Amino acid sequence: MIRGALTAMAEVRSAVMLISTSPEEWRPEKASSLGGVIVVPDEVTVNDLDILKNRKLPYIIFPESDLPGPRVTLGQREAARQMTKRLLQLGHRRIALLTGYDFCLDAPKRMGVHDALREAGIDPAQTPEFSTHEKEGAILETVLNLLHLRPRPTAVIAFDDSLGSILSFHARRKEGILVPEQLSIVSFHDWPHLNCIEPALTTVRFDFFTAGQQAARALNQAALTGTPAPDLAFEPCYRPGQTLGPVLNGA
Repeated sequence: MIRGALTAMAEVRSAVMLISTSPEEWRPEKASSLGGVIVVPDEVTVNDLDILKNRKLPYIIFPESDLPGPRVTLGQREAARQMTKRLLQLGHRRIALLTGYDFCLDAPKRMGVHDALREAGIDPAQTPEFSTHEKEGAILETVLNLLHLRPRPTAVIAFDDSLGSILSFHARRKEGILVPEQLSIVSFHDWPHLNCIEPALTTVRFDFFTAGQQAARALNQAALTGTPAPDLAFEPCYRPGQTLGPVLNGA
């Protein structure tokens, strides 16, 4: 997303500034130098957005969030809903979530999963979630805890390909679990460096780069016209892999 925004700003010979503090703490000279703000909603409050409005700074929220205002929708919630529906159609009922990749990116996926479960009459509270809490060192322990759950899930929705690939490796190589015959895995983000791993993950790609470009361009236009930035929506791209299958008899 940042790379896309940088590309768009280079077109108008401007720059992107990364700020991790609340707008309340911005010095006047910093605030006046900005033409717009891409808001990453982690720990951002409605009060922060009100400060941006009072300073007449156009903003756009990236990615999906419950915060009010114009937003970039990458289709994560809908993609997670569709992936969950596909698992349910294949007979999976013991489904677990493997999360903790990124708070902001996890949230819309979790909502999509819960949407599909409720549509199927399943209480989302009955679906176990195993989180790494965004700690890389906790991934292996979290994966093993999931695989040792009894009864073991027949399917796992991993919120990032990195989590899905580690789960697949340890399931097959360490636990002797067949993928997808005994454990289906679906994930998100379609990282190119994982495309050569077999079995190939069933995953979804989101267009972060183009979204960053268009968000920056929309903010430039909003700054010039004095109008709010528009909502921006993008379609996810589903990539079939080798880690999704039906529930077999006795599973």
